Amino acid sequence: MTKKHLTDGEIQQYVLQKEECDIDIVEHVQNCKTCKIKAEEYNLLFEGIKQQEIPVFDFNLADSVIEQLPKSRYKVSNDKSFSYFIFFISLFSLCIIFYLFRDSLLSLFKEISPILVALIVTTVLCLFVILCIDMYRKYQTQMKTLNFY
Repeated sequence: MTKKHLTDGEIQQYVLQKEECDIDIVEHVQNCKTCKIKAEEYNLLFEGIKQQEIPVFDFNLADSVIEQLPKSRYKVSNDKSFSYFIFFISLFSLCIIFYLFRDSLLSLFKEISPILVALIVTTVLCLFVILCIDMYRKYQTQMKTLNFY
């Protein structure tokens, strides 16, 4: 038996888990009057806690928390109409450019072989479409982040 008293943690372990306790702790509590009184006090305390009713809210906590969350603002998406608008504006602009500068463009491309002209036009159009799509996707992500807040 040790001459020093047990700590509160050791006494609580003795009260709550007597079977798993170290033999030295059990012997000390049985032989030491001070530690035995502390163990009985803890036992009464734990029994009192077990007998108390479990507190229950008289309201639904989940509903009250959800009410305080910010509401998301849903807007009618005009993504398709905006993309059609951009497409028609760019097509209209190209038509005007080709109409106004048709003589200059024809004389520019007369000297070049037709297959080379087709490759150049196809490449330029593909790059233009890819860049427009990329710009529009960036626009959409920025608008979505703005609508989130």
